[in-house]
Amino acid sequence: MSFLSNLFRKKEKKDKVDYSKTIIDAIGGDHEEIKWNNINNGMMKFFLSEYEKGKQNGYTPVILCVDRLLAETIDYNYRAENDITQYRSELLSSDLSYGKNFLKNRLDEQLEGFKEFEGNFDIYGSFDDSLGRENSFTSPHLLDNFKEKAFLFRIPTANPWEVFAWIPFGGWNECPVEKDMMAVCKYWYELYGAVPAMISGDTLQMYCPSPVKNNDDAVKLAEEHYAFCNDIVDQGAGEINKLASILIDSTVWYFWWD
Repeated sequence: MSFLSNLFRKKEKKDKVDYSKTIIDAIGGDHEEIKWNNINNGMMKFFLSEYEKGKQNGYTPVILCVDRLLAETIDYNYRAENDITQYRSELLSSDLSYGKNFLKNRLDEQLEGFKEFEGNFDIYGSFDDSLGRENSFTSPHLLDNFKEKAFLFRIPTANPWEVFAWIPFGGWNECPVEKDMMAVCKYWYELYGAVPAMISGDTLQMYCPSPVKNNDDAVKLAEEHYAFCNDIVDQGAGEINKLASILIDSTVWYFWWD
């Protein structure tokens, strides 16, 4: 089990409600249910196979782990729009060139807020070479042997950052809204080839085929991850440089919003 996912393991009551219908009805399109007993030990292999097929056939695969929060968020965000087709069209035609500046501004805000509440504590801390790398996906529902449905959606776009125009996952608490997520993911895709891969109600995991290789690059990336999702430091790794230690050579990025 991975380091970051261990930090966020949560107990959840097994829901009797089938929320998958809400998600399927909202997103639509080509999808299939994933059988956990066939994939628990091969999630990365399964995703990479679909990812290669998607590059050949013009779609982007995303694994959705069904839970109440994910269903309610998607349903709410879709219902908030009078015309989904127009809303999606507007997102897809938006200027998304601001991802880097968005992260810089958020980092400044996060650091200022942290200093205000934590005083002289050094949020950067030190590197820890003993921390493991993230090179496989973890389903939040597998952490406590919670069995729920999961679906592979084949989103009809060759641009991975555009999946959030079909899967309106954000916009609650500190989780960025869809357009900001798209801008950030586009920026990271252009730098690292990183793509959204697995989403649950409060987590996003990304596949990064070109991970950072040295401390300097890792710190810069860890700052951006902290800006994007402060909980992975504030309630997770504890220090930015510890997160940077994990990111070196890691092909999976893990984000969790409380």
